[in-house]
Amino acid sequence: MKIFFNRIARKEAYGGGSHFVTAMSDYLKEKGHEVVFHMTNKNSKQPIEDIDLIFLIDPRPGDIGYSINHAIAYKNQVNPKVKILHRVNECDARKNTDFMDNMLIETSSFTDKTIFISTWLKEYFIEKDFKNAKNSSVIYNGCNRAHFYPDKEKQKTDKIKIVTHHWSDNWMKGFDLYKFIDQEIVNDRFEFTYVGRYCKDYKPKNTKIISPLWGPDLGKELRRHDIYITASRFEPCGMHHVEGAASGMPVIYYKDCGGINELCKNHGEEYSDFNDFKVKLELIANNIEDYKNKINYDNLDIEKCCKKFYQEILGMF
Repeated sequence: MKIFFNRIARKEAYGGGSHFVTAMSDYLKEKGHEVVFHMTNKNSKQPIEDIDLIFLIDPRPGDIGYSINHAIAYKNQVNPKVKILHRVNECDARKNTDFMDNMLIETSSFTDKTIFISTWLKEYFIEKDFKNAKNSSVIYNGCNRAHFYPDKEKQKTDKIKIVTHHWSDNWMKGFDLYKFIDQEIVNDRFEFTYVGRYCKDYKPKNTKIISPLWGPDLGKELRRHDIYITASRFEPCGMHHVEGAASGMPVIYYKDCGGINELCKNHGEEYSDFNDFKVKLELIANNIEDYKNKINYDNLDIEKCCKKFYQEILGMF
């Protein structure tokens, strides 16, 4: 098969959607399929007529300029047999916007198959009359286990090291909690590291800030820590908590975190407010090994994620 992605693969610090494209495109190539990121030939600028599957990561044009409108035009004008698979990983609740939901719902009218990245996200859109919800599946995110794995030789230190990381610096990622940790939690027992783009509205004094990292470098940094936290709101699924748990850490997560708790509830604790966060932090800090032993690393593997997507693709033909 020849499969087109409307987002490019990136092997650098970037959002989770891009990392999925990188992993999925590599997986498809290993299976003997051709992956392309353009709908026209480089030299002639004529349409590539034999694309079998359009893998839609986002209905917007994005970095290479192909939107759902291009997919529709290709199907209508070039190859009516092409299938359109839509991976839904966004919603308005995630970043407090007011345009994504309608765009995604409209897009669903033109797709052959929809895959949501969490049950929470699927149910969110079913309530909003998502057109293709019946012909849909749920496949959770995974990470590269060659980069993210527990440090079996890690030595105990005087301080318990807590960490989070985000590519986005949007407030909805939970910067109110990160500010609280900076002001109220960091002490002789706890230290806090934030990896990624830190929201400019907050001025941390006691937090170690590290610029965005990717792959092996990010995995190495995460393995230095003991407890992972995420205060992200209404996250469709996310990658950060997957990478944190895969690096051997129990996770503390916000009660209204969206799809995050579907993967974290077995090896972590949810919190409802700042006081509850302190309670849960102490609970996990006093029982770290018990929580670590509950982590199901197979469920966090990008290989498993890609295999499930591949099975869905084969089922479309």
